Amino acid sequence: MSSLHVSPFLSRKFSLVSFLSVFVLLFISGLTLTANSADKSASPKKVDYAAEMKRIPPRAPKDALKSFKIHPDFKIELVAAEPLLRDPVAMCFDARGRAYVVEMPEYNDAHKEGYSSVKLLEDTDGDGVFDKSSPFLTDVTLPTAVFCYQGGVFIGAPPYVYYCKDTNGDGKADVREVVMEGFGRDKGDEGMINSFRWGMDNRIYFSTGIDGGMVTVAAEGPEKQFNTKGRGVILDPATRKIELTTGGGQHGMSLGIWNRAFVCANSVPMQVLMYDDRYIARNPYLAPPPAPVNIAPGGKFTKLMRISQIEPWRILRTRLRAASERGDSEGGKPSGFFTAATGITAYRGDAWPLEYQGNLFVGEPANNLVYRAAPKPDGLSLVAPRADQDAEFLASTDVWFRPVQFENGPDGALYVLDMYRELIEGAPFIPEEILKHIDPIGGQDKGRIYRIVPKNFQRPALSDLTKLSSKELVALLDSDNGWTRDTAQRLIYERQDTSVVPDLKQLAAASKKPVTRATALWSLEGLNSLDADTLLKGLKDQDPQVCIQSSRIAERFAGNAQVQQAMIALAGHDSIEVQYQAAFSLGAFENSARNQTLAALLSKNVDNKWMRMAVQSSLTQGAGEVFVSLTRNSDLLGNKQTQAFLATLAIQIGAQSDVENVKLLMGALESLPQSQQKLAQQSFRNLLSRASASTKQVLANSKSEYTAQLLSGMMKSTIEQATNSKLPVKTRVEAIPTLSIGSPDETLPVFEELLSVQQPLPIRQKAITSLGLVNDERVPELLVEAWPGLSPQLRMSAVETLFSRQPWQVALLDAVKAGDINSGDISPERVQLLKSSQDKAIKKRATDLFQNQRLTGRSDVIKQYQSSLKLKGDPANGKLVFKKNCAACHRLENVGVQLGADLKAIKDRGTEAVLLNILDPNREVKPQYVTYLLVTTQGRTITGLIKAENANSITIARADGTSDTVLRIDIDELISSKLSFMPEGLEKQIDQQQMADLLAYLNSIK
Repeated sequence: MSSLHVSPFLSRKFSLVSFLSVFVLLFISGLTLTANSADKSASPKKVDYAAEMKRIPPRAPKDALKSFKIHPDFKIELVAAEPLLRDPVAMCFDARGRAYVVEMPEYNDAHKEGYSSVKLLEDTDGDGVFDKSSPFLTDVTLPTAVFCYQGGVFIGAPPYVYYCKDTNGDGKADVREVVMEGFGRDKGDEGMINSFRWGMDNRIYFSTGIDGGMVTVAAEGPEKQFNTKGRGVILDPATRKIELTTGGGQHGMSLGIWNRAFVCANSVPMQVLMYDDRYIARNPYLAPPPAPVNIAPGGKFTKLMRISQIEPWRILRTRLRAASERGDSEGGKPSGFFTAATGITAYRGDAWPLEYQGNLFVGEPANNLVYRAAPKPDGLSLVAPRADQDAEFLASTDVWFRPVQFENGPDGALYVLDMYRELIEGAPFIPEEILKHIDPIGGQDKGRIYRIVPKNFQRPALSDLTKLSSKELVALLDSDNGWTRDTAQRLIYERQDTSVVPDLKQLAAASKKPVTRATALWSLEGLNSLDADTLLKGLKDQDPQVCIQSSRIAERFAGNAQVQQAMIALAGHDSIEVQYQAAFSLGAFENSARNQTLAALLSKNVDNKWMRMAVQSSLTQGAGEVFVSLTRNSDLLGNKQTQAFLATLAIQIGAQSDVENVKLLMGALESLPQSQQKLAQQSFRNLLSRASASTKQVLANSKSEYTAQLLSGMMKSTIEQATNSKLPVKTRVEAIPTLSIGSPDETLPVFEELLSVQQPLPIRQKAITSLGLVNDERVPELLVEAWPGLSPQLRMSAVETLFSRQPWQVALLDAVKAGDINSGDISPERVQLLKSSQDKAIKKRATDLFQNQRLTGRSDVIKQYQSSLKLKGDPANGKLVFKKNCAACHRLENVGVQLGADLKAIKDRGTEAVLLNILDPNREVKPQYVTYLLVTTQGRTITGLIKAENANSITIARADGTSDTVLRIDIDELISSKLSFMPEGLEKQIDQQQMADLLAYLNSIK
């Protein structure tokens, strides 16, 4: 993955880019091994399981149809199969009813790539079954998505998004243009860009999966880069320019009837995205909660009602896990829960009964079934309980049935894309002794597409929408079929025919269907023909969802006084969903009335974290007024959430260079009653915690006695709170970070007291991490003096703090040389960082100090630890090994912190594969487990994995179990090490018997 270069170093002596380049080269050249050589060194004598690995043959398409068990009110029909197509993973219907189908036969092919394609399927006789296939685009590498536009298609094929078109009618693309470049590809071909969807706002939305990438857009020029990691993309197909929005999930993204986004991942069947982070990006001081929210009550462990036989290889894998150690446990069920959730899709058609609209469908190809849920409101979020109680909506007895994606069709039906594979799991996840009996690419010449319709379904005659007049297209916006509305709206946008503006206005005002009224409004906006009077009707619509869509459009009318008043009125709407959108949309308006409206919105919903976030997103301006308004509401001041919001707002006001806001805040604090002086003191601390130069100047020039009292009393009260042993530990911990903004002469003795062995662990932990914010040369000395009394966990945190500034690294080396710190307290990967430092003095000293502390080549270590596979392990002892050595980054049986890979999932690879991953973690590193180095504008360095990110902030999880959320405006540089978060060198902490015990414990977990 490319690094995010936020701002260049202009005068930094220590270059992280060079630093990491040397680091990576060291690993590649001296410490790691290629996958092939590692496999050779790790190959013990194999057992041949051929006798029990009977292959299950594929079924012919007609026979496969007989394998399905479907909801009793529906039937499933075959509409396409080999040889017309192979391995379908995405599709879209054009306005003529033809289907562009993305084929990915190279999935799981470790030896060859570049032979995937996009087929154009046609039903030439109108019987509802495709009978003609044209090779629209061939020789493509790993295509994943497709969407129709202006007679051609956008195609996602990482690292590219292409626009392709057939201009001479031969069914083959003769135009192939690169629209975007730079999207990532992962080794398992599982988390790439996917799911191109039409939005009500005349834009194409898609997911970047888990791979992201540093992307350039042809229409924007090569200089402008977009960091798409963890983000979604919004493409304007007319200009081919993009915006970034909220992302999430792995493979599968769907827009519901009202444009609400849903995503899924292998073990996360359903999530709703709670906000569009284009709103979040307006206020760079806002660090929001993660947008994806799980809505499936059972999550990964939802019981799935599989009806296919469990493949022999799954049974064998489970047995080997158990037999390798105690032999009394399978170490987990071989199937029956979500391990491959994919293709989440909201049904938006009209062929099914109305109550099914908005239902969510997820493919579970590892279990050969399709799961259905019926979402319903849960506050501002949703909950999506199982919709089918006694059987899955669709399941097959055929283990080759692999439903990976869905599509709403022009006939109102739901289409199911079946890759039809012998193996849907990534081949690297299957133990070698099992994989040899399976064909990883078995079925790459096969594939099916099915249509699900009610039993009494009568297929409607389909029109060629390209032949309709623009006026006829407007009439189609009144359709109950989402595909029809989308396609008609898209064609109206493509044509830019303003002669239909009166018809659209009439539809926006008079249609009996709320979704039609909203679509008509967006179509007018797409034609640049929406007037304020028509929009005002939408803002006053009786349907809350129409109001929400109108509010989004209203942001483009921020200068219109009537629209402003209508938006302010919407903040008092009965629907909390309308209020939520109003809180976002009001950020586009600039006047005092909207500030008071935002304060009123918050007052009504202060306990709702999403509403607090939405209000703050709109407070790039006006934060001071809202702060004043909230502090004047005595009924709110005792509320903890109000206090938390005021704290957040005070930090923002302090960081912004807005003198008037600072004065408003200080005036509000001075007006607080005596009973709220504790709140005043805390707000003042927060104001100073990230104070800009202008904020400090305002306070320095203040003539207010009250301000002088706060300045003199702030640190005294902070010290009292942090050191008072009679207070709850949590209360004391909350005060410690404030010590970092005081005078070191005053606060370092306090830190010394907080580091003493008599203090509770959370106090000491917070003191160590907070010392990283104190830029004083005496900090290393303080930590070194406390070292003998630090536990292993605290020593890890102390190393992280000492690593955060270059001069402190020198002090660390001094302490190691003097014997004050044992060299074994420095993890192997930190030693390598020191040895590869760009600073020649640090590099030489580290090389001399740690010359005997070298990581053995991975091949030798793997060879040495093969005996662990033969030793009898003790799970009880293994649990202790796990707790001591692994719990900082992994969680099992309520022990540890879940930062690294899910060990319940990794063990499915087989014991030998788990051993390889433990000893050589850099053999296979998924994007979400790569180590990053983040450098702040204050000169701190934070090392760890990216736990979460959005438009405004990045959360880095460190190896000591702590984490930091850093606003993007405070990031100087972010660099990927391309190495695993899990360090090499675990063999230095555990011997072969302990490894056997650890493996036994991992295999005993159910």
